[in-house]
Amino acid sequence: MLDDNTKEALDQLINRTIISFHTIMSPIIIGKADFQIQNESDYAIGLAHGMIITGFVSNFKTDNKREPNQEELVEVSKVLFSRTEELREAIIRGN
Repeated sequence: MLDDNTKEALDQLINRTIISFHTIMSPIIIGKADFQIQNESDYAIGLAHGMIITGFVSNFKTDNKREPNQEELVEVSKVLFSRTEELREAIIRGN
């Protein structure tokens, strides 16, 4: 189970990703033919999820001196999927 500080850190990570995502996606969109991206929206959501999970695991290991366990990662996934629509809207807005 994630403690309150870890949940807050996860929310902040998701918020920072939403804010900076347009900057990350811009060069990818410009060169999407080179990257052979078939569905830009699906690619963007997958990239955002990967960035958030990677950032979470990295921060968790630094803060807790251990890897997150399966239960903790499931909880992260639930939080992330609950905010997927917000991520999609940010991608559409170019935010």
